[in-house]
Amino acid sequence: MLEAERAGAKALVVLLDEWPRHGSEWAMLRKIHEDEAHNCALIGEQLKRRGRDYSHATGEFYGKAVGVTGPRERIAFLIKGLRWAMREFDAALPRIPDSAIGDLFRGMRERHARSAAICEAVLGKR
Repeated sequence: MLEAERAGAKALVVLLDEWPRHGSEWAMLRKIHEDEAHNCALIGEQLKRRGRDYSHATGEFYGKAVGVTGPRERIAFLIKGLRWAMREFDAALPRIPDSAIGDLFRGMRERHARSAAICEAVLGKR
């Protein structure tokens, strides 16, 4: 999940360049970027606390997202990625015995749901 979150954060940097800086769409996408970066930090922190090594790689979503042509099409692809992550969190949550980690992942899932709704609002504006 860390690599996937990192891919989403990096892809959003590219998407941001396609919208007028500080415009309403840009601001909404910037919030999503902040959430993705925050999720990366949260996952990395949990891995460090457990003494686990983790990858610094970027997931394949990044290349796929930036390979999509057009700002609206990229946002539609981002929605698919956010929904994929939500399904992954949904599948993992019942198997997580640590309630603090479960709460952390539930928060990430909620941020992804909010981000998907924001992306849908951006698509509805044009």
